[in-house]
Amino acid sequence: MNNDVKSLLDNAQSVDKLMQTLQQDTTVQSMVSGFSVEGIVASIVFSIIGMAYMRTGKKNGPLSTMLYGLVLLIFPYFVTDFSSIMLIGCLFTVLPFLFKFG
Repeated sequence: MNNDVKSLLDNAQSVDKLMQTLQQDTTVQSMVSGFSVEGIVASIVFSIIGMAYMRTGKKNGPLSTMLYGLVLLIFPYFVTDFSSIMLIGCLFTVLPFLFKFG
């Protein structure tokens, strides 16, 4: 029984060391908690715009509108920085009015 308690405590200490290491690693931090509230709101807004572009492109618009909408739906999953989300989102929101194909 004493050995079981000792092994349990050793496991708990190794898990604690692992958690401290993960908290210090910036790559893991950006994957776990990289999104800010502003970034989440911007992602939702650009995803809604992307859904509207997808619907418009599928029903009566050119193929480019649908593709730009698809990009607006997907890119927030890969970008966590708020300023980058705003820059990419604004760029792909304006592109259907500037460049049309298909």
